[in-house]
Amino acid sequence: MSKLSGAAILLAIVVGLPMTSGVPAKAEAPTEIAINRCNSQTIDDASGHIRDYDRHAAGDGSAQLLKRYGALLEVISILNEEREILNSVCSGDAQREAFFVQIAANAAWALALEADVAARLNASCPAAEQALPTMMLADAWLSLANIVNEKNGAVPTAFSEVIPKVQTRAQGAGLALPPWSDTSAYWRDQVHAKAKAAIATCPSPSPAPSG
Repeated sequence: MSKLSGAAILLAIVVGLPMTSGVPAKAEAPTEIAINRCNSQTIDDASGHIRDYDRHAAGDGSAQLLKRYGALLEVISILNEEREILNSVCSGDAQREAFFVQIAANAAWALALEADVAARLNASCPAAEQALPTMMLADAWLSLANIVNEKNGAVPTAFSEVIPKVQTRAQGAGLALPPWSDTSAYWRDQVHAKAKAAIATCPSPSPAPSG
């Protein structure tokens, strides 16, 4: 297994971001364009990439793993942005909510796959190998819980495929997933803080030889 560089560790830590970033669509967009833009095409494209990544694991080399890590980061970023766009251009609450469910499910799936890659990248430090995935899995669980809690505990059928993926990985990483009602940004932040403390115990990477 290739050892993770200091840059890769930093990259893996940065992934633990709330699912709230993105670029909203311009408010002055014509109504007819807004109506046409309110669709699931971008979500479907992201879902296709995620399913392909799930079927085909990244190679063993650090370059291949980092490439897959970056690709998953990009998919998550696209989903974040798409949520903001659809929130701006879709006029009906029911339509927006349906899209938000799909986005949450796909984001959680991508984060679960990202946890796999992070563990492999950090195999040289067992503390980071376990801690970094817990950060991503906490983000994934919160992504799902936010929707469930908004629906007063009703779990969308779209979550049935991804929930076991998150649960199985969390069990392997030693992360106890709370009930939906107890899952919050505060819980996620506590998981992140504990993980970062564990990662800090890893030895610093050796400097590259000069000359």
